[in-house]
Amino acid sequence: MVEELKTSCPNMNGCEDVGVASDFAQLYKNCGKVSKLTQEERRQLLLKEQKEKRHNFVDRLRDFSDVFLESEKIEIVENVDVEEMDVENNSERKKPRAFQFMKSEWFSEIPDDLEENWLFKLVPEGFRVLVVAKRNNTVVYNKKGRVLTVKTYLPGGGLDKNSGLTVLDCIFNKTTKTIFILDCLHWNTMSLLDSETNFRFYWLKNKFDEHSKLLETNKPFKFQILEFFPAQRPLIQDKIFDIPHINNVQVLYEGITFYHKEVHYIFNETPLLGWLFSYMLPEKLGIDIPQENFAKMPNNYECMEKYIEHLEKKKSERRTWKQQREDRKKMDVS
Repeated sequence: MVEELKTSCPNMNGCEDVGVASDFAQLYKNCGKVSKLTQEERRQLLLKEQKEKRHNFVDRLRDFSDVFLESEKIEIVENVDVEEMDVENNSERKKPRAFQFMKSEWFSEIPDDLEENWLFKLVPEGFRVLVVAKRNNTVVYNKKGRVLTVKTYLPGGGLDKNSGLTVLDCIFNKTTKTIFILDCLHWNTMSLLDSETNFRFYWLKNKFDEHSKLLETNKPFKFQILEFFPAQRPLIQDKIFDIPHINNVQVLYEGITFYHKEVHYIFNETPLLGWLFSYMLPEKLGIDIPQENFAKMPNNYECMEKYIEHLEKKKSERRTWKQQREDRKKMDVS
């Protein structure tokens, strides 16, 4: 699993320092971008641009599926390390092609149209993976390479012996052997990149509601759809206390992703996808949370703004240290 925030609520013993942040947080957040425009202004600008033209990544490709069908391995490009796992040996594979997830920004400016134009998903503990079903195999990738290979009933996944291609954006919880589905990029012969979030989510829900066997694999791993809801505070308040148990294991919600209903799948950070840790909900939305989520709050945590500032400082120090190390290597000519 992803490295957890091994901290507890204020005034409790055994707390770690606020600087210990999970890989999941870094994976999702745009921690360092500074813009003269407000977050809401950038949201509106991106929505306008989205209506005027398709994403440049798609324009550069003859077909989106080429990214996955022409390469034996997909390299997922992120700016941080993820969970150390037993990754299958790919030394004899072709050079991978880079791929980026859609990554969120901190949901620091709560939009006025939150309840009308936004959806939310409760995200369980785990780490980000890309699931690619093609040529009768289903491969789960993290940044370092293959994490898992199974056969599934997904189009191209192997159990139905059907052709096609499925690409899913997921969270892998290693403890419960569960692959939680966040989003869908491609299904069978249809790319969903230029489809609005509302459509993508309903598409996924309908497919898995109609065919429950899609949740199964040929190994002791299962898929599970993450439900989506209108971003209404009463709904968030209700759902955050509905803590799931899988294989008799309690799976806490690490945080919430907020999707604008109209956003396409963007291969970059975007203010149209927001993220809050569960323990930030009381501060940002005035919502109560279970005590188990308070236990994840970093020691000395005061507010989101100071937390982000602290992360940026630590990130800057790491960059400085790496540069100093590189400089020393260049000077050592002995």
